[in-house]
Amino acid sequence: MHITTVSVEYRRKFNLGNYESLELGVSLYAKVDADEDSEAVAELLWQQAKASVKAQANPVLKGVNYQAMVKHKPEWVADSGELEGF
Repeated sequence: MHITTVSVEYRRKFNLGNYESLELGVSLYAKVDADEDSEAVAELLWQQAKASVKAQANPVLKGVNYQAMVKHKPEWVADSGELEGF
């Protein structure tokens, strides 16, 4: 059986804090020639889809300082080492 078309959809939801979120996604399609490997085409589309969503998200996430929010750990969250004597 010959696969003629490959499609990939990639979505990602980012928590922006304060009960806000950002969801971005992209769908990509490609025709597959008889001499092409459909799995290789799908992998290429997957990488392109992830890169596209990342490029869309970067300006917005920099504006809300997303990395600082992700790395922030509330005081009440214990480290794994703090639970050993508990």
